[in-house]
Amino acid sequence: MPRCCSPNCVRSSMRRRPVDRLHRRPGPCEWEKNVMKNASSHHPVSTAAPSFLSLLDVHARLNEIFLLHQEALLMQDIHLARERLLQFERELLAHMMFEEERLFPIYERAGRIPGGPLELFAGEHRKMRLFLDRFKQRLDGWIPPPPDLKRQIIALFDEQAMFKHLVEHHDLREQNILYPTLDRVTDERERQQLLHLKGRSRS
Repeated sequence: MPRCCSPNCVRSSMRRRPVDRLHRRPGPCEWEKNVMKNASSHHPVSTAAPSFLSLLDVHARLNEIFLLHQEALLMQDIHLARERLLQFERELLAHMMFEEERLFPIYERAGRIPGGPLELFAGEHRKMRLFLDRFKQRLDGWIPPPPDLKRQIIALFDEQAMFKHLVEHHDLREQNILYPTLDRVTDERERQQLLHLKGRSRS
C-alpha cells in the first residue's frame, strides 16, 4: 500500500501523539483522493440520449389508474369507479392518439417488422376502445345499483381480465418492438421534439 505523506491522513496520524490527533482536522489524504478519483473514472455519470422507451412511464401510470378503478369496484362505489374509468379512458385515448398520429407514420420508415406489423398495433387500439365502451355502459346501468350488484361486478372483473391481458401483451410489443424501432429510425433531435410534444400534451 502506498505511503501517504499528508498530515491529515489517518494512517499517518496514527504514529503521532494522541493529543495531536485530537486537535487535527480530519480530511482525505492524497492517497485517499487518488483512490476516489480512480473509482469515479471507472463509473462515469450516465448522460443517456432520449428514448421512446420513456413512454413506458405512461403505461405504468395507466395501469395504476385502472387498478384504482377496480379498487372502487371492490368497494361497490360505482360513482368513484366510473370517475376513475373515465380518467383512465381520457389518458389512454390521448396516449393512443399520440402514437397513431405522430409515431406510427415514423414507424413505417423501418419497413415491415417481423412480429410487429403496424396494423397489429392499430388493431389492438381499436379493441381497447371497444372494451372501454362496454365497461362504461355496464357502469351506467348500475346507477341506481341493481340487487345483484356484487354478481355483476364479478362478471365485469372477468371481462376486465381479458382487457388487461390484451393491454399487457400490447405494452410488451411496444416495449420490445415499437419503441426500440422508433429509436433506431430517428435521430436524437427528432426524439427530443416528439417526446417534448408528448409531455406538453399531458400538461
